[in-house]
Amino acid sequence: MNRAKAAKPLTKEQYLKRFSRAVRWRLGSREAAEAIADYREMVFQEERDEAKLVEELGEPIQAAWLLTDVRTYRRWLVVFGILALGLFLQAKWCWTGLPFIRFSWDYELYGEGWRGSAVMAVGLVLSLVWFRRHGQKSGPLSRWLLLALAAVAVFLAVLLATSWHMFDPRFLDRYAELSYEQLVGTSLARQIVLHRELVIDGGTICPFIALAGLVLAKCYDRRWLGLYTLALTAAALCVVLECWMRGMDLGWGAIEDIRVILFPQLIPVGLAGLLGTGVALC
Repeated sequence: MNRAKAAKPLTKEQYLKRFSRAVRWRLGSREAAEAIADYREMVFQEERDEAKLVEELGEPIQAAWLLTDVRTYRRWLVVFGILALGLFLQAKWCWTGLPFIRFSWDYELYGEGWRGSAVMAVGLVLSLVWFRRHGQKSGPLSRWLLLALAAVAVFLAVLLATSWHMFDPRFLDRYAELSYEQLVGTSLARQIVLHRELVIDGGTICPFIALAGLVLAKCYDRRWLGLYTLALTAAALCVVLECWMRGMDLGWGAIEDIRVILFPQLIPVGLAGLLGTGVALC
């Protein structure tokens, strides 16, 4: 069958939907809203023939491209690429975690935890600078954003609470005293597995949540950046925790000091993320 005969003309709704997606990604939120309003008026003119939409107005993506400031758009692609790469690295580091606490101190593994914090620092500064300059607020704060922030905040609270329990010296002493055979099937083992899954799975999922917040901040309302910053913070904390679990030595002789050393490293990361989230929401 002839390709021209097989292709169906776009309806007015389809045309505007495709144009809206393209223009939101290429322009700032205010410029995109103005362009969509203008094209809605043109597309839905009573005398407009649906069969000639593409012929008269051009392909939706081409129409959006004509409105694009190419230099600004390319800068945005560079910024987005850097931020997305950081999220990919965080997800990779969390997904490749080992299953249990090791019984030998590995300084290389321990040091890897600060990679997550470095990625978070770059992501916070770069994203906040870009969206404060180029992003726009759009109406009242979305309830979906509030729900998403609440979900990530609950995850963070559970993560820190279970980590505080896991690194309790009494808990670690009990764990160190048991062989693998004695540990299997006990409540102690279940708690360890639960915490492990929380760190690995949560640290892998949070970067994807952050990526969704980043895209929504670009396409709709810059305050969605708050979801990016909070989920980025959760992922960074998971990276630090996982590297501690992978490199920690329970025969080190200072189990009672592990929590005292670890949490002063986690707290500044968490506070920086909360501050960044507050700035993003303002």
